[in-house]
Amino acid sequence: MTTIFFIVDGPVLEAQAALLAATLRHHNGQRFHLIAYVPDRHRAQMNPDLAAFLLGSGVEMRRLSMPLSVWTKPYPHGNKILAAADRRGPGHALFLDTDMICTAPLDLVGLMRTGAIAMVPEGKPTWGKDIANWQRVYDHFSLALPQDRVTLSRGKRREFLPYFNAGMILFAEGPLAQGRGFGDLWLDTALAIDHAVPVAEKRPWLDQISLPVTLKRFGLDYVLAPEALNFSTARRAETGSDVVAMMHYHRFGYLADWPRHQAAAFAQTRQLAGEMMFDRLETAYGAYWYLPPAIDQADSELLIA
Repeated sequence: MTTIFFIVDGPVLEAQAALLAATLRHHNGQRFHLIAYVPDRHRAQMNPDLAAFLLGSGVEMRRLSMPLSVWTKPYPHGNKILAAADRRGPGHALFLDTDMICTAPLDLVGLMRTGAIAMVPEGKPTWGKDIANWQRVYDHFSLALPQDRVTLSRGKRREFLPYFNAGMILFAEGPLAQGRGFGDLWLDTALAIDHAVPVAEKRPWLDQISLPVTLKRFGLDYVLAPEALNFSTARRAETGSDVVAMMHYHRFGYLADWPRHQAAAFAQTRQLAGEMMFDRLETAYGAYWYLPPAIDQADSELLIA
C-alpha cells in the first residue's frame, strides 16, 4: 500500500492538516494509509479535537523526535526530511506539505519507478540563481554539475539545473542505495550541506537544495510528476480547470483566491467530521481558515516556493 505522510507542528499546520486529511479521504477513500508526524515539542500542545478528528479519519499519528543538535540552527522545514527517514514498511511513500488540499483522485502508479523519485520542478529559481552556489554544493561531494535540465513551472518556465519543489515527493520505501532508504540518504546530504558547505541562504531552501544533490550523489533518477500533483495557487486566479489534483495554496489567503475549491474543502471536512466536530474545529481554526483573499498582498519569493 502507498502511504501518504505530512507534518503537524503548531496551530497553523493543525488547521491545514484538517483540510488535507479530509480532502484526501473524500477523493481517495481508504486507498492510502495516512500518517501525521507530530514533533515531540508540539504533541502536548496539540488540540485534542484535531487529534480526535485525525484518528477518527483513519490517520495514524506518529511521534517525530528531533535532537536539538541535528541542524546548525532551528529548521522546521527539516521535519519533512526526518519523517521521510522513518520506517513505514513496504510499498511507496508520498510526502505532502501540509498546506495542500486534494481536489481529485490521485493516480500515482505511472510515477512509481525503481530507483527514481517523483517530483514537480520548482516554479522559480528561488535558490541558486548564481550557478556558482550550486557548484560549491556539488564540489563538496566531488560531483560534477548535472548536465540535464528541468523546465521550471512558473513565470518564464526557464530551463534550469534539476531543482524541485519539496512539497510533494513520491519514493519507494526500503533500501535504494548503500542499503539505505531515500529518507536516510536525503537526511545525510542535507546535514552535510547544513554543517559543512559555505553557501548563503540555506534556510528555508535546504530541503530543496539537498534534493537533487541526493539523487546525483547516490545514483538515483527522478521522474517529472505532472504539475497537477503540486499546483501552486500563489498569485494565480481561480480558473474553471478541473485538472488539478493536489492544490498547494501555501497560506489560507491564497486558498481564498480559489473560492470553489475552498468551499469544497470545508464541505468535505464537515462531511467527514460531522457537525459537532466540525463546529469545534471551526471554532479553533476559523481565524486561519477564513482569511481574506491574498491577490493584492505583497509577498516575497519565499511564499511561492
